[in-house]
Amino acid sequence: MRFGQIIMFWVSGPLLLILTPLIVGLGPTTLSRSNEFIRSFSAPGNKLIRSSAPRSDEFIRSLTRDVQDIKLTNKFVTTWEMADHSKPEYAPILERNLDFYSFNYSTVEGGSFDLKEYLKGKQLIIIEYFAGWCDNSNRNGHVIQRLWTKYRDGGLGVIGVAEYSDAAELRIHINRIGIDYPVVIETKKLGQRKDSSHYRYRHAVGDKRKWGTPFYVMIDTRDLEQGGPNGLIARRVYTASGELEEASTDQFLSKALRRSGNEVK
Repeated sequence: MRFGQIIMFWVSGPLLLILTPLIVGLGPTTLSRSNEFIRSFSAPGNKLIRSSAPRSDEFIRSLTRDVQDIKLTNKFVTTWEMADHSKPEYAPILERNLDFYSFNYSTVEGGSFDLKEYLKGKQLIIIEYFAGWCDNSNRNGHVIQRLWTKYRDGGLGVIGVAEYSDAAELRIHINRIGIDYPVVIETKKLGQRKDSSHYRYRHAVGDKRKWGTPFYVMIDTRDLEQGGPNGLIARRVYTASGELEEASTDQFLSKALRRSGNEVK
C-alpha cells in the first residue's frame, strides 16, 4: 500500500494530516467509504467530521479537550506571560490606616525570626513581601539592597518576607541580588495566596493585583502601639503596591531617618 493523497485541515489548534490510501489495482468504487469520508470535510456547515469514521471524530474532539486542559493547567503561566514585566511598575509610597501585626516566621536558614525583637534599635523598618520567581521582585530587590546598605547604620531595618516560592527559587533570588538583610518565609506554594497576611494587607489597601509582589509596608517606630491586642504593633503605616522608585524612596528614607529619639527600647 502507498499513500496517494494528503488532506490537511485545522481543528481548534493542532494541524491534522490525513493520508488516504491508494492501493494499486483498485478503482474509485472500491474506495467509496474512504471517498465518502474525504468528501465529508467539504460538506457545507460541517464543524466536526460527519462520516462513517466515529473513531476519527472522537480523536479530533479529544484534541480540542486536551488543548483546553493545557490552557487551564497553565493558567498561572499564561496570565504571567501576558503581562509585560520588562519595565518597572513603580508605585507611590502612601500613608495608610492599617492594623499591622507582629510575626514570628522561619528564616531561610531554618532559624526563628521575631519582628518585635528586630524592631529594637530601629527608627524605620521596611517589610518587603516578594516572590522569588517574580521579575518585579527580582529587579526591585537590588534597589532595596542598596538602600539597606546605605541606611542600615542610620536606623533602617529591612525584612524580606517570601511568598509562594520554593527553596530553590529563594536561593536564586537571594544569591542574584546579594541580600544580607533578614529573609523569612510566610508561604511556599502558589495555592496559599489567599491564606497569607500579604494577601490580606494588600487587599485592605485596595491592591487588586493577582499576585501582588512586590508589596511594601513601612513602619516609623514612633507609631508603634505599646501592648497592642493580639500582637498589633501599628495602626499607621506606609505602603507601596509595586516597585519602589529609588530616588524618591531614598528621599523618603533620608527624611524619616533624620528624626531622632524614636528608637525602640
